Amino acid sequence: MLTIDGEARPGATTYPVRNPARPAEAVGDAPAADREQLDTAVRAARRAAPGWRALDVAERVAAVTAAASKAAEHLSARDGARLYTREHGKVLPEARFEIDTAPVLASLLGSMAETALAPEHIDPHQAYPRLHREPYGVAALVLPFNWPLALAITKLSSALVAGNTAVVKVPPTCPLAALQLGAAFAAALPPGVVNVLAGPGSGLAQALVTHPGIDVISLTGGVATGRAVMAAAASRLTPVLLELGGNDAAIIGPDLEISDELVERLVTATYTTGGQVCMAIKRLYAPADRVGELADAVLARCQKEVVGDGLAEETTLGPLHTAAGRDRVQALTDDARVHGATVRTAGRIREADADSGGYFVLPTVVTGLAPDAALATEEQFGPVLPIFGYQNIDDAVDAANATEFGLTASVWTGDDALADRVATRLVAGTVSVNCHGMAAQDPRLPFGGVGQSGLGRELGVDGIRAFTQPRAFVRQPAPR
Repeated sequence: MLTIDGEARPGATTYPVRNPARPAEAVGDAPAADREQLDTAVRAARRAAPGWRALDVAERVAAVTAAASKAAEHLSARDGARLYTREHGKVLPEARFEIDTAPVLASLLGSMAETALAPEHIDPHQAYPRLHREPYGVAALVLPFNWPLALAITKLSSALVAGNTAVVKVPPTCPLAALQLGAAFAAALPPGVVNVLAGPGSGLAQALVTHPGIDVISLTGGVATGRAVMAAAASRLTPVLLELGGNDAAIIGPDLEISDELVERLVTATYTTGGQVCMAIKRLYAPADRVGELADAVLARCQKEVVGDGLAEETTLGPLHTAAGRDRVQALTDDARVHGATVRTAGRIREADADSGGYFVLPTVVTGLAPDAALATEEQFGPVLPIFGYQNIDDAVDAANATEFGLTASVWTGDDALADRVATRLVAGTVSVNCHGMAAQDPRLPFGGVGQSGLGRELGVDGIRAFTQPRAFVRQPAPR
């Protein structure tokens, strides 16, 4: 069901949601909102905005954190993780983890709200001049398919504690668990503060981001989608916050041994969610004389991986989420092979899933890849790791930066001076040392990219302030 103005409502139509591990299997029917329902949701958010904005920050924080806890409890009580795995494909432990993070993220962001939104006195001893940060009004929150539950809570928490109301667009290909999460979250708040819509394809999202009742847009998704949203928003000069893709590089320093611990961290940072993570390692650079050793070690570790239905206990990697995603990954690896690269896979597809038609891709390592190959310059968004050799670490930094993206990057070394020198040269929104991906994300820090990786930030104080606009107050003595 959709959630509009505090009520559960059926869509104007429905469409089937399918299991990427068994595409012939329909997980359920999702409601599809039409333009009239979108208009109603936006009107409800606008109507609720003054009352929500009038609450103290502490009152909004308390309401949001309670709503996130209730939403997570609602999904857990109804085994929402199984539903989520069936419609998404990710393994069940990861689905449960994502649901469990909801109250943690809301509480952490709530704890920073007072600092983020406190009036700023330019002169601490004078009442004026001062700066207030005020909400935009109604926020359009557009979710991606890969981590929609965690990102729903991230976006909602930041937007709502800042004083905005929201219309949420869940991902079209895995909407069911997100609709349930959003409904439970909205039910804990005044009617209209949170409205949750679904629909197939891109039509509903396009209508939402161009709606005249929307005051700010936050989207997580691919670069092409981000450009389309920005272009659509331009007609009304609607502010946009875009967290887009990455072609994230990791550099192994010359001092590091290829240890089991290093390989385990690299594999986790590369292949979690089947590589369908914007901050995953997408390119790996190592000393040229150790590329073979590193590739062999990664492949040996990946022999443990079992690819299959995410509900199966033995499965460690689920399918890719869509046929298009699988086909793109296969096209990139085929192109690499045709142009002389060595492409090797590891692990196995679960026997029970071998003939299911699922969108399965084995963990893959590619060596001997030309730096201008498509797999090197584009975001693969799948379980494929190209490894490049370097003679001088400064050359590795230059290669890592030779991209239009700039989301995350990392350097791995036990040499503190080298770590600082390389980290400061890497061009990315988040640069980490001896960690990457999920392990490197600290919700207290802002997250976002440079270049084609996006605009604005999520998380941290800056992520809350991104949903506000500054308002300056100046005063002079009264004329005599």
